[in-house]
Amino acid sequence: MIGFWENDTLIKNIDEEIKESRVPHCQLINDHYGSGGVLLGMTIAEKLLEKDPFKHPDFNIYFPLEKDDISENSIERFKGLFKKTNYCGLSDWNQILSSNIQGQIRVKDITNLHEKILLKAYEGKNKVYIIWGPELLNERAGNKLLKILEEPPSKTYFILISEKINQILPTIISRSIILNLSKLSFSRVEKSLKEMQINNASEIARAANGSWRRALQLSDKSNKIEEIESFWIMGLRSAFKSSGNKKIVVELMGWAEKVSSLTRDEQKQFLEFGSSLIRNALVINYKAKEASNYYSFNDFNIEKLAPFIHSKNIIEIVHLINKTNYEVSRNANVKILFSNFILKIAKYLNIKEH
Repeated sequence: MIGFWENDTLIKNIDEEIKESRVPHCQLINDHYGSGGVLLGMTIAEKLLEKDPFKHPDFNIYFPLEKDDISENSIERFKGLFKKTNYCGLSDWNQILSSNIQGQIRVKDITNLHEKILLKAYEGKNKVYIIWGPELLNERAGNKLLKILEEPPSKTYFILISEKINQILPTIISRSIILNLSKLSFSRVEKSLKEMQINNASEIARAANGSWRRALQLSDKSNKIEEIESFWIMGLRSAFKSSGNKKIVVELMGWAEKVSSLTRDEQKQFLEFGSSLIRNALVINYKAKEASNYYSFNDFNIEKLAPFIHSKNIIEIVHLINKTNYEVSRNANVKILFSNFILKIAKYLNIKEH
């Protein structure tokens, strides 16, 4: 059996396919919950190659880059990340890139993949190609990959690993067998955190909501999650003071300037954190506190925010967060973007439900 946490039925099926040589030529791992998609992809590759993929000449992996280059020139950076945490996600990778530009998988990488496919296998057996982040293929790269997937060579296997499967070209999805990784159980996450001697393991496990990657981020004091939450707290407090107070606009613009100074990936984390914050406030407002998994790093009392998130503004706020996240991914002007964002948040928070 593949050594992997939970998702037992899926792992059993994969093991049987490998043993019986029934492995599909293209598999798409849906790692929406951060349950170890990269680890699963690398493990499947190792089984197919019967060797450590990093030491096998017929293994190649492609991932988003901040510049027009090929992934093999950054393979040592990927090895370092995978060695540090094999439950890594694209947000971890973006921190290594240290770029304020959204990474992409470009046509140069897919051309490289195509050239390697045409070569004879070094050991005469299987060849494995992992594409991590197929949702970040640019248009030309996506179309070129599609042509390759339409007629895959014999003994050639593609493993796509995605966190946002809905953003992948539908034609690529249609040529793939989807492997859906489910959330990890609360007890599994809590137990592992306690084994690592993490303080507040139970609270962090609840906030992680089934994602081990999220649990690691929440328990890592070196990341910016505490600062990100503090930005939300400052922004919300200023927004509440804005009703009928034109002078507060200067304060709001100062807030937007600070958020704009974050890297693109940190800005996306900021918006994803806000999405969770707003959802938790809503369920608390409607007397479903047991469904909340919010964990504060700044002793923020979410119950004070809850009455202001309701049926008359929730759709507008969620739409604003999602739209802003999309614009950040498109490398929009973030100073203008977050100035507009906080002004609209102030407007929506001052809408009364009754």
